[in-house]
Amino acid sequence: MKCHPGVPSVVFTTESRRKEQKLSALGAFSRGISLGLEGDPPVLNNLQLRTALLEMKSSILETLRGGTCKGFTASCGLPLIFMLMGFGASSTPSLVSNQTSLVINVDLTHIENRIGDIVKSEKHVQLVLGQLIDENYLDRLAEEVNDKLQESGQVTIAELCKTYDLPGNFLTQALTQRLGRIINGHIDLDNRGVIFTEAFVSRHKARIRGLFSAITRPTTVNSLISRYGFQEQLLYSVLEELVNNGRLRGTVVGGRQDKAVFIPDIYSRTQSAWVDSFLRQNGYLEFDALSRLGIPDAMSYIKKRYKTTQLLFLKAACVGQGLVDQVEASVEEAISSGTWVDTAPLLPSSLSVEDAAILLQHVMRALSKQASAVVFSDTIVVSEKFINDCTDLFSELMHQKAEKEMKNNPVHLITEEDLKQISILESINTSKKDKKDERRRKATEGSGSVRGGGGGNAREYKIKKTKKKGRKDDDSDDESSHTGKKKPEITFMFQDEIEDFLRKHLQDAPEEFISELSEYLIKPLNKTYLEVVHSVYMSSTSSASGTGRKRTIKDLQEEVSNLYNNIRLFEKGMKFFTDDTQAALTKHLLKTVCTDITNLIFNFLASDLMMAVDDPATITSEVRKKILSKLSEETKVALTKLHSSLNEKSIEDFLGCLDSAAEACDIMLKKGDKKRERQILFQHRQALVEQLKVTEDPALTLHLTSVLLFQFSTHSMLHAPGRCVPQIIAFLNSKIPEDQHTLLVKYQGLVVKHLVSQNKKTGQGEDPLSDELDKEQEDIINTTRKELQELSSSIKDLVLKSRKSSVTEE
Repeated sequence: MKCHPGVPSVVFTTESRRKEQKLSALGAFSRGISLGLEGDPPVLNNLQLRTALLEMKSSILETLRGGTCKGFTASCGLPLIFMLMGFGASSTPSLVSNQTSLVINVDLTHIENRIGDIVKSEKHVQLVLGQLIDENYLDRLAEEVNDKLQESGQVTIAELCKTYDLPGNFLTQALTQRLGRIINGHIDLDNRGVIFTEAFVSRHKARIRGLFSAITRPTTVNSLISRYGFQEQLLYSVLEELVNNGRLRGTVVGGRQDKAVFIPDIYSRTQSAWVDSFLRQNGYLEFDALSRLGIPDAMSYIKKRYKTTQLLFLKAACVGQGLVDQVEASVEEAISSGTWVDTAPLLPSSLSVEDAAILLQHVMRALSKQASAVVFSDTIVVSEKFINDCTDLFSELMHQKAEKEMKNNPVHLITEEDLKQISILESINTSKKDKKDERRRKATEGSGSVRGGGGGNAREYKIKKTKKKGRKDDDSDDESSHTGKKKPEITFMFQDEIEDFLRKHLQDAPEEFISELSEYLIKPLNKTYLEVVHSVYMSSTSSASGTGRKRTIKDLQEEVSNLYNNIRLFEKGMKFFTDDTQAALTKHLLKTVCTDITNLIFNFLASDLMMAVDDPATITSEVRKKILSKLSEETKVALTKLHSSLNEKSIEDFLGCLDSAAEACDIMLKKGDKKRERQILFQHRQALVEQLKVTEDPALTLHLTSVLLFQFSTHSMLHAPGRCVPQIIAFLNSKIPEDQHTLLVKYQGLVVKHLVSQNKKTGQGEDPLSDELDKEQEDIINTTRKELQELSSSIKDLVLKSRKSSVTEE
């Protein structure tokens, strides 16, 4: 059959002549329409259009009923009717509309409407992705699929979609309807994208049954799928069926996931036997050990297997009642006998300290409320009686120390009021701690956890990882650096001293226990010591004469006046230096001489309050504040200003406050005249010379020589700290001969070098790699020391010999 060149030919697989004649007529109709392309397009009225479409509908239906092709498709050469139907729904509607217009000059909407009518009226015809398909074609497609299925044992819907260019859902529905009728197989219920034959399923079932019957240890299912090429969904279905009907002895853990594991019963039985044996012999189970056996959730496994067995679950293990009873018996014995016990050796070594602590807390809660004990280091239980016995060990030492230091330290300033305040503070802290423990206990019981404090009066004591408190820094320049504390600075012993003392009496105790026990005893020991000190002082003051302690006003006035005049002369000597050096000299003078004269006055007033000390130099800023709190208001104002002026930066301000304080205390200051000043200068110089003669310390030799040379040169006294010696030597550059100054500078350099070398040697550790450096450092120190010894006599002679012929003060 020939067609117009503008219309592509249609290929049919049927040989029916009648259908070919009808299609020829349809082609002639198409040619008649297409001939208009060479001239003006023909105009079709509604009657002509309807007649043409009805004739096309009849021809299409007859062709589909008797033909063997699936319809008019794009593979058939774009016949007119299919082009109008199929490409109208494609991704390029504009192109199809243009082609349609060129072919028949009829709007596409009319054609699509008529095709829809055909699909509605003819039940055996379907329109799928622009293709008209009838039931005969689907039956033949099912026959082809069956041939492939019998050949390979399985086919996938995805492959059929690519082969027949049909959607998956449509193919699945069409093939499912023909299973058992045309297709000899069945579709996987879990994965409807695969069709199997019975032989294929039986063959795979036998392979799966044999493979999993041979497994003796937990095996991941995914590894078997990869190794033996099983169809994943089929394997899971068959495996589940075999396990459920008891053909395979085992369980599948993890469902149908990549991490699914098959655990054979023989392995589970062996595993359970090992767990039972270990628990029976050792009395505990470690979760890590069960995990190494292949039990993923050890805690759940133990709870499920030992439902009726009483077990205590810890963080990393669980223990039987036998271990719990053993620990409980040891703790009860220690408390009743007034000793201590470490529960760690009673437990398996594999249990962590944290688990041991949880177990001990459980035991303490189970004990009677009459049990009174403290837990140290998480595993050591100490009875209250033992702690009291340890405190009593220090009793004799407390009385000895109190009597020895009473005369040298202002310990008697701890009054009854102070002791009451300390007791109140301790009771408040104890009350807060008890409430906190009670809240923690209730919270623990509510949550069902084994964690928490001990039962009854048992307490757990832990020390914080902080540095130990050291002794007070005597070289601090700030008088107010220790004034912020609210309780008396009275310490019986420091923690390291308590540890050494306890170590002698508790020879078998662990170091960590001794350290924590010492930390625990510091507060009660200090409190007891304060009471002992107060008791000793009160007994001594009641028997001692008041006149033996009270300093007479005459002696006080003489001493205060001497210090006052010294301060005036020292202030005069400062004027020769720059402002920065004067500030350092002023600070040093306030810290030393000015503080001494202040302490004299405060101690004089304290004698009236029965609070005086034998050595006023031991009075600190805190003690002065305590004395101020006991003074009358008129005296308190002047003395407070004097106390505060020690932290200022002016000698004039201090002297002004000193005059006011002396007047308030009825102390008369004797201000020196010229003759008195010369005497003070001479006495000061002689005292320094005598000290210089006997000293062997290079640094002190340099210090005394510099101060004496300054006094010889300026006829002024100077009270300077060691850090101001370089400024004094620099000042002497224009006051003494050049050779003497050169010698002084050389000696200064050696002193500095010697001090630096000693500091480096002290700062080095015990690293073996630094031995060579230590030897070099030692050589430097020895060389420097030898040079200093050679020059020391020459430095002293600058003052002791060369100045004999100089102008002296009279």
